Amino acid sequence: MRLYGEAVLDLRRLRVLRAVVRTGSVRAAGLQLGFTPSAVSQHVTALERETGAVLLERAGRGVRPTDAARLLADLADDVLDRLAEGEAALASLRAGRTGRLHLTSFPSAGAALVPPAVAAFRRALPDVELVLGVAEQDEALPALRAGELDVAVVVEPYAPGEAPPDDLHRVHLLADPYFLLLPRTHRLAGSADVDLAEVAGDPWVDTASAPGHCQAAALDACRAAGFFPAYAVQADEYPTTQGFVAAGLGVALVPALALGAVSDRVVVTRLRGAQPVRHVYAATRASRTGEAVVTAALQALVTAAAGVGAHRPVGAGDGLSAG
Repeated sequence: MRLYGEAVLDLRRLRVLRAVVRTGSVRAAGLQLGFTPSAVSQHVTALERETGAVLLERAGRGVRPTDAARLLADLADDVLDRLAEGEAALASLRAGRTGRLHLTSFPSAGAALVPPAVAAFRRALPDVELVLGVAEQDEALPALRAGELDVAVVVEPYAPGEAPPDDLHRVHLLADPYFLLLPRTHRLAGSADVDLAEVAGDPWVDTASAPGHCQAAALDACRAAGFFPAYAVQADEYPTTQGFVAAGLGVALVPALALGAVSDRVVVTRLRGAQPVRHVYAATRASRTGEAVVTAALQALVTAAAGVGAHRPVGAGDGLSAG
């Protein structure tokens, strides 16, 4: 092997020479390495050709290392020790004992889904550095493809089994249902469920931080009910949306993950008929699926998502009661 016209020292031959220098003989080096004396001599001769230096001199019935041989043996100690350290570090990295994982999620996944997943991941791999961030799908997936992220929790428009065969590996975490938020003084606040057509003429609260697929799921449900919501006010985030509903400024569709602590001035109501959902996925690059840290992160998210179903609103005014 040559690099830029210069000879590159062969690590196998350096290892053989080091054994000869340490043991003091070709035969003893061969016994240590499992080589024949002839094979040891061939490696040393090849190394002499590569370096242009005499490495062994005859001394009676044995050999004596030259200054060049002792220099190369010391070099071999350093190089082979560093190589062993590198191999050990790589083994730890591949096993998930060390390393770094960069995970992002969309904002409303933060309260119920990501924290328990992070706790489980840190219990499983306590020495792995975990970097967390917040990003919507339109930012997270390009960053994932560019290698800036390792795992992204995103909302996508695909039901399980419908995701495209692209460069990403997706794990479906959950179908997050939407619920209708009504002011407690609303005429339908006592209903067990509500048909969206019943609130077609009401003022609505929009959520600016829920673009793309999150907003599309809610709008598609309204269109299916025969209307487009008349927005009276726009909130920056889902908690503000709930605040506007509590103040009687309108009604809103909010996914379960984004409900948080429900105000006592808000009624969370099921929808009659088909319920809109947003599909939550964990995505990573296909090339990363065999890595221990990525596998652990995906498993932690799957387990956390399974626990989310135990905390769904169960009826009018019940807020986040278990069911």
